Amino acid sequence: MNPFGTSRVDSPFQEHTDLKSLFSEQFMRLKSLVREIASDPNHQSTGVVLAGNPGSGKTHLIMRLAREMIAANRILFIRQPNNPESILYHIYSRMLESLVERVPGTSYTQIQYLLARSFSNIIINVIKQLKNPSENMKSMEALLSQSHLNIYRGLGGDDTETRRKNWKFIEKRTLEWWGDTHGFGGQGSSIVKALIKYCSYSDIGRREMIRKWLAGHELSETELKSTGLENRGESTGFEAFAIEAIRVLGKLSIEDEPLIVVFDQLEGLKYNEELLISFGEAVKELFTHIPNTLMIFNLFPERWEAYSAVFNPSVVERIGQNTVFLNTPSKNEMKEILACRAREASIDISSLFTEEEMDKISNGESIRKVLNNASDYFRFKKDKIPLPQPLSSFKDQILMEIRHIKEEISWLKKHLNLSVPAFQETGNTEKIKKILESYRKYEASEYEKHSIINDADDAGKLQVMLRAMGRGTQLKAGPMKKGRKAVPENIMVRTSSRKTTVTGFLHIKGNSFTSRLKNFNDLAENHPESWFQLFRDERQEKITSKVAMQEILRLNNHEKGSFIIMERENRILFESLYRLVTDIQNRDVDMDIEDAIKVIKKLYSDYWLIRLLDAGQK
Repeated sequence: MNPFGTSRVDSPFQEHTDLKSLFSEQFMRLKSLVREIASDPNHQSTGVVLAGNPGSGKTHLIMRLAREMIAANRILFIRQPNNPESILYHIYSRMLESLVERVPGTSYTQIQYLLARSFSNIIINVIKQLKNPSENMKSMEALLSQSHLNIYRGLGGDDTETRRKNWKFIEKRTLEWWGDTHGFGGQGSSIVKALIKYCSYSDIGRREMIRKWLAGHELSETELKSTGLENRGESTGFEAFAIEAIRVLGKLSIEDEPLIVVFDQLEGLKYNEELLISFGEAVKELFTHIPNTLMIFNLFPERWEAYSAVFNPSVVERIGQNTVFLNTPSKNEMKEILACRAREASIDISSLFTEEEMDKISNGESIRKVLNNASDYFRFKKDKIPLPQPLSSFKDQILMEIRHIKEEISWLKKHLNLSVPAFQETGNTEKIKKILESYRKYEASEYEKHSIINDADDAGKLQVMLRAMGRGTQLKAGPMKKGRKAVPENIMVRTSSRKTTVTGFLHIKGNSFTSRLKNFNDLAENHPESWFQLFRDERQEKITSKVAMQEILRLNNHEKGSFIIMERENRILFESLYRLVTDIQNRDVDMDIEDAIKVIKKLYSDYWLIRLLDAGQK
């Protein structure tokens, strides 16, 4: 097995070889910031820019932070948002996905740890303040003081009267505490109630109902009756619900430990100024309303400088309150990284490479480049695969710098509404095919996880890809609306030939599904010259309502309409293409975006997303 085959960390919940002597000072600085928040009587949230060049090890350092601190602190990983209208909900959704990650060495997830400690501490303090607590209350206090996790295993057996009474007491007292401490207004109390229900249920199916509710999705009348909850309602939008839910998590964490929220892959924001500004405003909301949180922003140094000129000064102050730099490791440190990787695979590095080869391999401008160099040499020695090029030659470095400078000039010219120069095509079909294959394997492994599938997120991903794929064309993309009436999140694509396709996503259910689909059908009938296609992920609940089924039939019977179930392979390719585009934008993949798009168009010419570039085909 190639010990250098993996040169990047996709999320802090993965496990990769870690040389702890590397960036040890920066690691201790991050830990100290968490301790400062914990000891602050006001629990004020703090921002820190983790600044480093592409491949410098930013996400790897966050992985180390997660490994060491996840037993005490919740690590929440947020990838780049893509829809300026839905940034807070995007952040909240990624938080929920992080919270269901399991704490290593235990059978409990992050959210179970957070809620166990928070609710246990609340109940312990409530009981201590009672003048004459009952014997049952005293027993509960002792049990929870012994271990917070006893809240799951020590309050009575499943579906027993003892368990129901204990949890009824916890719910009543916790909601009273929440109202007295944080007020009864807004959705806060309902969200706390839902979290208590999540804790109290041992049945996975019932927990899944609560998870759906916490994601802002509608529950059926039967589910509402079973849980005692009420649906969010159309008057409370996803963004308002999201900020209130994040606020609740922050407030509850005061009874636990500070949250650590990591924003990664933010380089791509530069391609959409509206999205960049909206992200800055969303972050401002987080700092204003969310306590007890360390917010880490992984950024290239020059990108942070550029964003600082765009963001509101108050946002810059909060994000850049602290800065931690990751400088390029020395050549000896690079060699130690390689030796550490080899040792993990029970290989002596000296048996792999000569001293001369080690010097060539370790002569890279980033950790990722050095690992890729070593991987190429390993394949050359093991499988006789020719080396792709002389490693880290001066010419290669100059060409890479020229390309990055061109990208910066392109972004600046676009920002100033000037013409954008075209890039020279280099062509690298095999490399792109190999990368896409690795992405498809990763997305296939992620497919069965509890992902929060959101209409706005999918529309945002489509918008990002169309912006990238439509460079140099007269492609125009934006939503089609129907006055103030709610329609599915959609992207209307109009090409230079004036052909128009409206692509929507509708993953919600209930009355909202039916009403939005009806309005989508009305749009289709009012625009007979345009094509309308609506996607629904196959993992979402099946539609059974007769009225909804009639509206689906109505769209399919339209001459230019289609209701499409997005099946597994369709979703995996959609996510893989999005990831390739954003990874190139974030310089996690080192190639020109134009070259990649040309290869994608050839490889997947029949895929619906590619056909959008020639809107008018169904």
